[in-house]
Amino acid sequence: MASFTIILSFMSSWIPASFKPPSIASHNGDSNPLLPTNGGTSFDEDDEDYGIELEMQQFAVNDSTTARVRHNWPPRYTVVAVFGIVILVATILLRSSSKSAGRSSVFPGPLLPGPVYDFWNVSNARIDTLFAAQSSTLAMAQARYALRNSRPPPPAYDKWYDFARGNSCLIDEYDQISRDFEPFYQLAQDDPVFFKKMIELGSENVKKDGKGMTTGAFAGGRFSLTDNQSTLYTSEWPRTFERFSNWMPDMNVILNGRDEPRILFNYRKADARPKALNVSDPTPFEHSPQPTHSYFKDEMQCTIPNRPTGFTEPANDVSAFMLYASSTQFTIDLYPILSMTKISPCFADILVPSEFYYSDSFWAPRYSHPNDINWADKTAKLYWRGMNSGGRMYDDNYHAFPRFRLIDIGRKHRKIMDVRLSGFHDDLCGERCNGEAIEKEYDVAHISSPREDVYKYKYVFDVDGNSFSGRYLGLLRSGTLVFKSTVFLEYFGDWLRPFEHYIPVLPDLSDLVAKVEWAIAHDKEAQAIQQAGQRFAERVLTDAQNDCYFSLVLLEWARLQGMADEVQATE
Repeated sequence: MASFTIILSFMSSWIPASFKPPSIASHNGDSNPLLPTNGGTSFDEDDEDYGIELEMQQFAVNDSTTARVRHNWPPRYTVVAVFGIVILVATILLRSSSKSAGRSSVFPGPLLPGPVYDFWNVSNARIDTLFAAQSSTLAMAQARYALRNSRPPPPAYDKWYDFARGNSCLIDEYDQISRDFEPFYQLAQDDPVFFKKMIELGSENVKKDGKGMTTGAFAGGRFSLTDNQSTLYTSEWPRTFERFSNWMPDMNVILNGRDEPRILFNYRKADARPKALNVSDPTPFEHSPQPTHSYFKDEMQCTIPNRPTGFTEPANDVSAFMLYASSTQFTIDLYPILSMTKISPCFADILVPSEFYYSDSFWAPRYSHPNDINWADKTAKLYWRGMNSGGRMYDDNYHAFPRFRLIDIGRKHRKIMDVRLSGFHDDLCGERCNGEAIEKEYDVAHISSPREDVYKYKYVFDVDGNSFSGRYLGLLRSGTLVFKSTVFLEYFGDWLRPFEHYIPVLPDLSDLVAKVEWAIAHDKEAQAIQQAGQRFAERVLTDAQNDCYFSLVLLEWARLQGMADEVQATE
């Protein structure tokens, strides 16, 4: 790089200004920082055109510019020849020095002929465009919120807006929050105290017997837990809430400390609204069918599709959670509960970010060092290691669980897959389950593989365990292309786009082999998806963005509880 800089410096002293090429954007991620968040910058048509040129990284000589300098010294043919030599030397030097971890070479394809594509900058440009489209003033954000939700923003929205802008968060992209709260706003028209009543009923139940949940309260700008129930995340939530509790309205909340959803209520059914108002579950959070297959599919009519479009078979028969959930205790009434995941439309939990996705959380997957292997040097195979998490094994039902099916598929396609069970949960193997036989059948390794082994491969698989996979965002940042199969919905479901940030795989994994073969045959396209997912996870799905999402959920919660308080105060 030093020699390249010297060459450019020497040449720039006498090459006419009109012949100098635009600078090549750096690959250190700083060339396209987040756009200013103070609302003081606007973009006209020229800026927009430049953004397109930057994204495509196409260099062309403008004819009119050439005409203007035709009679300048040195002659045109001399300048063109010298400039061609400079570009050739620069290309060689840049290719040889492009060893930055997890990133493509500056020119993934041949320099000439044809346009040059820099996937890293393409991904950055798309994210810049996303941030540029966000509201730049409070008035604009309030107007957009009102248009999307048919009501004004909740109290303290102005404080949330300042918090979001100060932390470079998205401002307008929260449709999942709107979907989660819409049934409660509709029910508030029929019964304004319904939301608060359900909080009180739920809290009373939790305080008697936690059932994997806990209660808390925001009061006077501080958060505190209001029971003695212990969950895996009891020590994590207060740390998270401390970052924004000082401007939170007073409210009481119920937090689901299990990775599985709990509110088995489909509010999309035709008769769901009156049923929601008629609280009828005599044993809330105690429904624990064993197994869960017929309960979900037949009794609760909870059928999830295997395919997103066209004719489809149900995915119930290929989901470990749907077949025999490892953790249950559901309610069939519509309680407001903050959970990390759900299955739509069968469950009605209110989604919030998981502590797995906070870098300062005990639960966050950690790597000892960043990716240090170039894309071209990675093995073109699909990699996966994990345990038999998913559901309770009973007779031979485990053959339908996605993790076991993955191993079965991998055995038949060893040239393109390196997948293996690295451990075995004995507690998931109970009645009518022969653990020793299963371990032998699937050659369980009982050896933990370093998390950094994923760096060696171009493709990594992410699949459901007992619930959602807490590895997902870490894998997106790993420099490896993520193949994702899940029946669970998380808070970022609207933001991470299939085929743009990751490659989706059907719940039954029937398309997995074909999609891995596609990636091998289309290496540049696969790398483009990998880098788009990595940059999005690094720049958008940050700790601060998690806080912005969580705090906006809490503002909606506080408004619904406050509506009930106002009605009760006037009675």
